[in-house]
Amino acid sequence: MLCIKTKPHKRKTFLIVFIFSIFSTIIMYIFYLKEGHKQVREIFTKSFEHHHEGDEYYKHGRWRNLSKQQIAKFSELGKILFLEKEYPKINTSDKNYTILVWIYGPAVHGRHIQRYTNTSFDPFEECSVKNCRITYKDEDLEIADLVLFQMLFMLGAYQLPQENRNPNQIWTFVTEESPLYTFLQFSHYRPMDSDIPMPYGRTVALKKEEKNKKFNFEEWNKRKRQDALLVNVNSFCREANNRWEYVNQLQKYITVHRYGWCGRYRCPGYVGKECLAASRYKFYLAFENSNCDEYITEKLWWNSFETRSVPIIMGTTPEILNQILPPHSYIHVNDYVNPKDLANYIIHLNNTPSELEKYLEWRNHFKTINEHGMFQSKSPHYCRVCEALNYNNKKKKVYENLNKSWFKNQCQKGWTTFFGVNLVLK
Repeated sequence: MLCIKTKPHKRKTFLIVFIFSIFSTIIMYIFYLKEGHKQVREIFTKSFEHHHEGDEYYKHGRWRNLSKQQIAKFSELGKILFLEKEYPKINTSDKNYTILVWIYGPAVHGRHIQRYTNTSFDPFEECSVKNCRITYKDEDLEIADLVLFQMLFMLGAYQLPQENRNPNQIWTFVTEESPLYTFLQFSHYRPMDSDIPMPYGRTVALKKEEKNKKFNFEEWNKRKRQDALLVNVNSFCREANNRWEYVNQLQKYITVHRYGWCGRYRCPGYVGKECLAASRYKFYLAFENSNCDEYITEKLWWNSFETRSVPIIMGTTPEILNQILPPHSYIHVNDYVNPKDLANYIIHLNNTPSELEKYLEWRNHFKTINEHGMFQSKSPHYCRVCEALNYNNKKKKVYENLNKSWFKNQCQKGWTTFFGVNLVLK
């Protein structure tokens, strides 16, 4: 048998080269993030200021900078909600629709109909169409025009109707959680181009008549707490992205007040009632439980924008957020080397009001609308379904394999650290 020995000094040289390669890569990565995210903010801010000159930037969602391919995938309702297309004029007296909420209608009744109160509200009160009725009765399956499946509550595909299906009936699957926390529980996800958009919130450009009062930064600054800058409210303590470890690291460098079941302070009645104490902080940690494309919840729309706090986001990517949120309205953890770097930037902003104010400038040109039904707010949940039945193309879509159509590698695993560098895992 022939044995070949590697000389010790060659192994040593290889080890040195390997270590140097890793070290140099880390140095370049740190430099890129530290300098890169500053340059990105400067370019983005200049672009934002440039567009303030003309109203065309705000019309029909042009500020979103969507590609033609993206726009082509929008349903008619999607174009109305996100591209500000006018509602079509239709005769709603010609057709009435029945919407069956399968099995779990009573489970969401308190949120979407009662608004977490003891009163039932008309779900179509402010809807553009009113020719729909909601039913929770399983026996209405045969006559229902659309069957709504609440995937958050469903235990598996075996809970779907087993009878022969009406070929003209539409089945709609709704999930308000990330795909990592639905009953199918796959780790790979691809967004199905939603026919019925039901976002937690939306960004809308202000009309000329709504721009009569400039946002008062000085007044805002006085109303916010000066002793503690960061807050988080959460009642769901599970995670798929290591968010709580990030928060634990962040607290080493800056004070973070945590409310809800996942923190030290309590907010009774959350999410049925607003956590008023949390509204007095300048920055809100809008950390989702999963980093999945377009998964943006009340943490951003209500706990951040509604309370006039600057959101610090862990979740979907900045590339996607820039097409959904007001320009220069948020901070993203992906732009910072590690929690310490982020903490230093927050402290810098607080000590530099002129730079902090830039994160609130968007309020002079845009507004955000909450559409989730939490904290006793209004819910357009069933209105959107009714609008889709009236406005959307009725061309059938058939998915032979729901898993294959729905899930495909669009959730990131989260973040970790390597020699102090924040790494986003794919």
